Order: sequence, then C-alpha cells, then structure tokens
Amino acid sequence: MAENTLRAAVIGVGMIGTLHARVYRDDPRTELVAVVDVNEERAREVGTELGVPWYASVSDMLAQEEIDAVTVATPEQHRYDPAVACARAGKHLLLEKPLAPTLPEVDRLILEVEKTGVTTMVNFILRSDPRYVRAKWAMGDGTVGEPCTIFARRRGTSLGAEVYGPWTDLLISTAIHDLDVMVWLNECAVERVYAESVVKRSAEWGREDAVAAVLRFANGAVGLLETSWVLPPNVPAPLDAALEVVGTGGGVFIEGANHGLAIADSEGYKLPDLANWPAGREGVEGALRASISAFITSVLYGEPPVMSLREARYAQEIVEALKISIRRGAPVKLPLEGGGQAD
Repeated sequence: MAENTLRAAVIGVGMIGTLHARVYRDDPRTELVAVVDVNEERAREVGTELGVPWYASVSDMLAQEEIDAVTVATPEQHRYDPAVACARAGKHLLLEKPLAPTLPEVDRLILEVEKTGVTTMVNFILRSDPRYVRAKWAMGDGTVGEPCTIFARRRGTSLGAEVYGPWTDLLISTAIHDLDVMVWLNECAVERVYAESVVKRSAEWGREDAVAAVLRFANGAVGLLETSWVLPPNVPAPLDAALEVVGTGGGVFIEGANHGLAIADSEGYKLPDLANWPAGREGVEGALRASISAFITSVLYGEPPVMSLREARYAQEIVEALKISIRRGAPVKLPLEGGGQAD
C-alpha cells in the first residue's frame, strides 16, 4: 500500500453504502479492504462483486482487518453501535445522515464519538455539489446582497416512499438536505419555523406524504420549503430539486439534477440525474463522489470536514422543530428546549 493511502471499509451496503464502497475502490488515495452488512447474503454479494472480504459483524471486521477509515451507511436507528465501536477503535468516520432517529440519540452519539478524537464527517452531499458551492460563493462575495427569501424544493416519487417510509420519514431522510443548505448558504440561525403536512398514501406507516414549511432566520430572511414523495415512478425526473435565493443585490437559481440533458427513447422522456451519483467513466461521480473525496482529504491532510457532527445536529434540530410544529399546528421557536425531543 502506498504512503498516504487510506484503508477504507463500509458498514451497511444497501444502495448508498455500495456507492460509497465503489468510490473507495476507485479513488487512488484509498484501498477498499472490507464491507459489512447484517444481511449476510448482501454482504457476500457486494464483497464478491468488489473483490474484498465481507463480514456480517463489525466486531469481526475490526478484529480481522487493518482499517483507517469507515463509512457507516446503516439505517439511522442502527448507526450508534457501529459508529461508536469504530471510533473507539481509532477509525475515522464518514457517517450517513441523519445521525439517529431523535435528537437525544444524536447527542448520545456525538458525545461518544467526540471523546475519541477521530476525524468525523457527516455526508450531506449538497455541500459538495458544485452548483450549491457556487451559490455559496455568490452569497459570500456580495453578489446576492442581503438575502430576503430562500426557496428549496425536493420532490421524490412514491417509489421512495415505499422503500423508506416503513422505517424513516420524509423530513429527516430527504428534506434535511435542503434545510441544511438554507442555513449553510445564509450563515444565520433559524429563529422559528412553521409547517403543514399532507398525509395520504403514507398513512399506513404514519408518515407525511408532503410538507410545506416557513423558516424565519435571525437576519430577517425567510426560508420556504416544499418537499414530497408522491409523484408516480414514471415521471421524467426521479428526483426533482430546486433552490432559489433572492436578495437585495441579486439572486442564485438552481433547477433540476439533469444538467440540461434530456433523453427520449421507446420508454418515454427522461431527465437523468447527473448531479448526485451518476455512473461515469471513472465509476461513481457527482456530488456523492465529491463529498467522499472531501472526507478522504480531511483525514489525510487535516482539512476541516465539509459537514461536522454539530452542524448535522443543527439540521436535525430544525427537522424536530418542524415535526413539533406539524403536531401543534403552530410556529415553534429555536433553539428547542428540553433536549429537542419532539412532543
């Protein structure tokens, strides 16, 4: 193994975890050395495909493999144990979002990981999407002036609801990206939120199908969020996202994820995703690859992580506030009292 090469492993090899593993395999600065999944058949399948040892147990992997860094891409309700075990073993961490189902559980995870001193980053990929990065420059260099409104949209299809609805919800799994981007771009705390939800198809899981929300920032700007996962699976764009910032000096506008490409074939009209994790000549590309690359750089050269544990916690606090607002039918102030447990 060459000097300054990280030996990396991935825990949880569903769709996203497998993409992480492929990025580590293809990045010249990393060597993928193992994958882990409690589903032994899935672990074997991915490990065999990528040509690395596979395990059904984190403890077995830690005992058998020499590892520098680990992605933990399990569902959030199963993230604490592998993350803490790896941190205590001195392994640097890239954690998928959200960190845990509730804020008290997030605080417990952060406390244990921070004790170890390992480099830790949370994977919010919009912070590595070049369009959003350029939008942040425009916010910082005065192009936009003083921000007035920030609008974010993220619409998925009912397929996403069927996959994720049984164990997680729309706000914490999907809209949390846009909530974080609003704060990141505006560099300002949220003072209060108000949200309304629609529950129809996802009622069987006790989840929202759609949420519309208003956020008031301390600098006077207003954020508007629209998110849903109800569109039919055959819509041209599998993930429809947008960002619009209007300020006293100008604005920035992002629309869609297909970068202007449209494809028409015998099956219909398509707007393929080229922004998040498209397949390219060098394997997995897009914002996911850029985010993982930033994590590798952070570990190797001591650069600050693109997304810290505390920043991820703040995005989740906004999610909790929105959930409380939906339940109460009233605005909710931030910061939340009593540890942020939704009532």
